[in-house]
Amino acid sequence: MTKKGFTLIEILISGSIIFLVAIAVYSVFASGVNIWQRANETRSYERRVRLVSEKLSRELRNTFKFSNIPFEGTEDFIAFAALVENEVGRISYFLNEENIFCRRYQTYPESFQEEEIGEVDKLSPEVSQLNFSYCYLDNATGDYKWKDKWLKEEQDSIPQAVNIELVFKRKFGQESKFTKTIFIPIGTGEQKIELK
Repeated sequence: MTKKGFTLIEILISGSIIFLVAIAVYSVFASGVNIWQRANETRSYERRVRLVSEKLSRELRNTFKFSNIPFEGTEDFIAFAALVENEVGRISYFLNEENIFCRRYQTYPESFQEEEIGEVDKLSPEVSQLNFSYCYLDNATGDYKWKDKWLKEEQDSIPQAVNIELVFKRKFGQESKFTKTIFIPIGTGEQKIELK
């Protein structure tokens, strides 16, 4: 009577083959999950950017000239008069200390306070850079030009367009840039020329 069974060598070889197959299946599964996470993060990022840019575009296109709340802006801050829920107020967009792109709404009385008060919405986290620039008509040359600041002391008008550039930090060490130019229908941004 002969004994049937596996030798130690056969068991080691078959165990090694099963181990290699398991590692291959796991690596394919792990890379598939990683690709899915990146795609999901990209869709989430694109959706967030689209919502933020549409809200800003809608509010900028609906701004109006209001003597008590001037249009003003710098490279990383913009504020303008707007109508929110049938009330005149001041809307501003800025980057806070925590690198979160924020929107602040101030009612008409709140807009006269020296300190920044009002309702703040955190729109998008992980913003590493925010740049606004403002389009105006240069009366001397008749050309449209861009500048980094729209100061209320210099201008009594609203720019022709506002360009926004956002740079986002993403989860996997990548940075994504979003740029949009928003044209303002009532923009009259003319550079005044002082005659001497």
